[in-house]
Amino acid sequence: MSKKPIRFKVDYEKCIEGIDLLARERPGITQYYVCKVFFFADKEHLLDWGRPISGDRFVAMEHGPVPSFIYDLLKDSVGEPDELVDHLNKRIDILREGNKLKVYSKGGNSFQRLSGTDQEYLLNALRTYGSMSFGKLRDLSHQDIAYQEAWELPGSNNEMDIRRWFSGADWVGTSAIQQLQELSQLYNHLH
Repeated sequence: MSKKPIRFKVDYEKCIEGIDLLARERPGITQYYVCKVFFFADKEHLLDWGRPISGDRFVAMEHGPVPSFIYDLLKDSVGEPDELVDHLNKRIDILREGNKLKVYSKGGNSFQRLSGTDQEYLLNALRTYGSMSFGKLRDLSHQDIAYQEAWELPGSNNEMDIRRWFSGADWVGTSAIQQLQELSQLYNHLH
């Protein structure tokens, strides 16, 4: 019996600002590293503050956990509303260099939607994981229990159950997971 996944509403503006922040800090950052930095930053922010940064839905793909909206937006933006694509294109350039998509900030933009902790966690994740080799980062992200469980399911790009992120925390019990569910519903209602 599977439980309905806990989901937060994707904050499109925070996603775009976060991509811009990472590209400003690390010009030419690849799509792969943007996605992995968001994975680790969102996970740690959720564990520490009770809410993710992006609100994105993480899926299990071959090379590890991927924030679905951010991945699609950087990949080709097909299917995304024109106003989001236009907003993204005002802030960043995405260039194909060989088989990699690299992201560059156009600069000059402020980060009004990203809170101080959002920026702190993104930049800490960038410093921690942004210089790891592809293989090491892939192996590390594959150790995530939510990723492993989603990867084992039939089909592809299965959604990860973010409740599993709390499984290693000593303080987590049924009431904490219920609070997380309630918090996600409240957060989604307010945003």
